[in-house]
Amino acid sequence: MMTLKKSRSRAGSAPLWALCLAFSILVLLHTHFTPIFEAPDEVWHYAYVRWLALGQGLPALDNDASGANQEVAQPPLYYLVASVISRPLSETELSALMQHNPGFGFQAPGTSADNKNMLIHDESTAWAWTGSIGAIRATRVTSWLFGLAAVLATWALGYEVTGSRRWALVTAALVTFQPQFVFMSAVVSNDSAATALATVALWLASRSLNRRPTPASALLSGSVAGLAILTKVSLLPIVALLGAALIWGALQGDGSSRPPIRPTRIMLIAGSYLATAAVVGGWWYLRNALQFGDPLAMMSHTDTPWGRAAPATLTQLLADMPLLARSFWGAYGWGHVLWPDAIYALLWTCALPLLAVAIGRLGRDWVAFYRRPGKQHDPLRTLGLAAPKLLPASLALLWLISIAAALIVWMRQVEAPHGRLLFPALGAWALLLTLGLREVTRIARPFGRGATTCLLSFCAILSTLAPGTRLAATFAPPRRTTPSEIVRACPHPIDLRYDGKAALLCAEVTPERVRPGDSATVRACWTGLAPMERDYTVFVHVIGPESSRVMERYTYPGLGRYPTSLWQPGGAFCDTYVGDIETWAPAPIRYQVQIGLLDTESGERLIPSTGDGTPLDPAVVGSISVVPDEHQETPDASRVDVAFDDGIRLIGYRAPEVALPGSTVTITLIWSPTATPTHDYVAFVHLWQPGDPMPLAQHDGRPREGWFPTLAWRAGDLIEDVHELTTPGNLESGTYPLWAGLYRPEDGERLPASDGQGRLLYDLVPLGSLQIEAH
Repeated sequence: MMTLKKSRSRAGSAPLWALCLAFSILVLLHTHFTPIFEAPDEVWHYAYVRWLALGQGLPALDNDASGANQEVAQPPLYYLVASVISRPLSETELSALMQHNPGFGFQAPGTSADNKNMLIHDESTAWAWTGSIGAIRATRVTSWLFGLAAVLATWALGYEVTGSRRWALVTAALVTFQPQFVFMSAVVSNDSAATALATVALWLASRSLNRRPTPASALLSGSVAGLAILTKVSLLPIVALLGAALIWGALQGDGSSRPPIRPTRIMLIAGSYLATAAVVGGWWYLRNALQFGDPLAMMSHTDTPWGRAAPATLTQLLADMPLLARSFWGAYGWGHVLWPDAIYALLWTCALPLLAVAIGRLGRDWVAFYRRPGKQHDPLRTLGLAAPKLLPASLALLWLISIAAALIVWMRQVEAPHGRLLFPALGAWALLLTLGLREVTRIARPFGRGATTCLLSFCAILSTLAPGTRLAATFAPPRRTTPSEIVRACPHPIDLRYDGKAALLCAEVTPERVRPGDSATVRACWTGLAPMERDYTVFVHVIGPESSRVMERYTYPGLGRYPTSLWQPGGAFCDTYVGDIETWAPAPIRYQVQIGLLDTESGERLIPSTGDGTPLDPAVVGSISVVPDEHQETPDASRVDVAFDDGIRLIGYRAPEVALPGSTVTITLIWSPTATPTHDYVAFVHLWQPGDPMPLAQHDGRPREGWFPTLAWRAGDLIEDVHELTTPGNLESGTYPLWAGLYRPEDGERLPASDGQGRLLYDLVPLGSLQIEAH
């Protein structure tokens, strides 16, 4: 019989250990594919750990000698535990690994692997578990241990509230496969410790409501509460919540016919609890108050660039909510490596209805409990009898609301829309979702089981895919290939060489046309020609008239992940640079796209040349047309309607009526094509004396001074093309006709032009006359 019970116990616990194993594997994968310090504040968390490991004592709040920055405000429990692991490990070459990526912070879209890395990471260290990298990865084990404790504590909480191993397992699985929690358990951070201790405290609170408390349980609860507030300041409310549950359980007994504990024993339990919590965790707050006059160490957070000068308004908080919602489920790196928005929408669409179902069921149960026939008239006793079923779940909801409210208050003081700051309530969140799933299953069993499987499977898939599709894809260097392979695949290969050190093999600009404020994309493929000691910056300029720049991008190659000092001659790779066209960019204009390599320290550019050695500076690799958002009417223009061949129309012009001899006059031609022209035509305006073989004055040029040639025109465009004529200084007074037209520059042949009455003589469009008034 004893053997049968043991085998059943082992069989019952096997799924839980399988969850623990799955969690551990996922954490290991996340740890491996997350380069050092590419996690929220990890560089400062680790500095705190090493400060303690080196025997420096607690870091001061009023200086940054430890290098922990604002993390000196964190209570020390996590860091003390981590320092035990970190102390015997060496980090002698850490400074050599701290090469900063100057492009870090570029606001690329969340799914784009564009300068999301704070540091430059050498591929040779990607698989290293020795030296400084090994020390940091070993220190991350602390987070895994606390994360594992959180999974087990969540199972215990689920079992305590539901009384079912199956639903307890679902509760634990919701934490095991929570994508962001897995990530935070894989890096140096105290978030998993806060989650674990808060969940243990909730479990103890539930036990206190369901079972008769004892002085021993009071000491245990006080120790957990003390450890919790020694982990994160946001866990301070757990002292009141756990203490209230402990005292309430003592007041009500255990829900049976046995009477409550005597008042003196209740006082002993309460005193033991509070004294233990104060001794274990309160000393840190006392130290801050006595030494720095700031028990909560708030100044270390508010006196930072992300501290708000004034409390945030409701409008500012609402603007932060989308990032908060995304980062609760998964925001990797420094919080800016995200999934597509559709994934977050699906997760919240699954979770929020389940939370609403759980809250609705709790409300209905409380109403039914108080309305039941024959209930006792003693409200306290009545509430005590409800403890095994309703109070623990209600306590979890209260804790979730408390943490959410505390985060909102915190966000008013500091720019911190980080969903991981809700993780102290992750166990409560998982429990409430489980209660929602259980209720849905009770109403419609197949649908409830399907919803449970779907939600857990989706979270598990995300957690499994994240190391490769989010972390490796974001932080690994670009895929290398051979120059010949790139040239074969490139529709318009080029061969630009930069001082014999690097070569540009291919450049593609997309889209062909944009509007001011739109994004433009330049795909460039590079190869190294010789080893380089310096790290050159790639620049992409979109250049217009008078060398104006309407777009600039600067980045290390590989979008910040593959600086030139790491290039191997003969290897090739491609980058995609994205930038925004300035909203003030004049249009319509076909801008030139230039690409080069720059030494940012000296300001020196590598000189480009063609494959045969001919200098080519600037290195124009393509063009992009910027057109107006909408075409403006031209009410002040004189109207004409002349159709040229090749889909070109002249619909109006502006010209002065009077001019002086030797003056410069401006004539504006207004074009509107009906199709895309096939040639690069030259437009002209001539001032002609009737009967003379040559114009008195003329201006010939590609439209808009060559910055928007006819090959860039598309149907529906409206192009104002300015031409300036200088009248001869000896011109006599009189009336002189103006003419316009188009011709092909290669042979000078005019483009046929017609109006409503037929083809125009000499294919010239009359623009009226210019009155010359000589003095």
